[in-house]
Amino acid sequence: MIFKPETENTEISPEERLKKRKKRLVQGMFLGLGAPLGWAVIVFAGGFFNMADARYQVWIFIYMLVGSMIVFGAFGYITGRNEERFAALSLVDHLTGLYNPRYFHERVKQEFALAKRHGAPLTLILLDLDHFKKVNDTHGHQVGDLVLAEVARTVARTVRVGDTVARVGGEEFSVIMPKTDSLGGRDLAERIRLAVKENIVQLPSGGEISVKVSLGVSGMDRVRAETSSELFAAVDKALYEAKESGRDRVVEAEAKD
Repeated sequence: MIFKPETENTEISPEERLKKRKKRLVQGMFLGLGAPLGWAVIVFAGGFFNMADARYQVWIFIYMLVGSMIVFGAFGYITGRNEERFAALSLVDHLTGLYNPRYFHERVKQEFALAKRHGAPLTLILLDLDHFKKVNDTHGHQVGDLVLAEVARTVARTVRVGDTVARVGGEEFSVIMPKTDSLGGRDLAERIRLAVKENIVQLPSGGEISVKVSLGVSGMDRVRAETSSELFAAVDKALYEAKESGRDRVVEAEAKD
């Protein structure tokens, strides 16, 4: 049930990724120089050079030089790729395949700063599954995990390219919408609400279950937040109001002067 959302622009471009891998390759090749150079120092310093034919010594040096640079270069390149993979895994929620809270809050700060700098709109959506505890209590945590993963998949399919979807809590998900005002955020939140509500989750036992969500929306054009934390606090409050006023609904954060 784990998937990678296709709605998010990658943080590192293919050109930057290739540049980093080449850097690791070159670093590995330089490390590979150590073995043949060390061998050459020992041979000359110890007076062992004349103990064998000069051409033989040269070919041994070339063999060690090329072999070491290839091996260490390949090792450096593979290490660079593994670093990318581990870095990506540290930002992804293992159950849903969405981004985790650490990535989400860093991304909100970045997008908020960009929106402030360029005078562009920015809107957050925060959603929570209604009565999710009942799902776990009735069907067990395995089914609960299945439902969470399916909701994550539905949300990721519904948002637009360029939006960021993250799991920010046990059954809470959030969407970052750059260059989008509150009205656009509310429209998307309503589409998400209906998409989740209409999606029937098939259970391993052969049964099925449907879930509903409550959503809060907070846009910089209405909230006038001074920090990303204030913007998130506003969307959190809007979600709370949606839950308190009956659930299965969208509530927009109130405008502040």
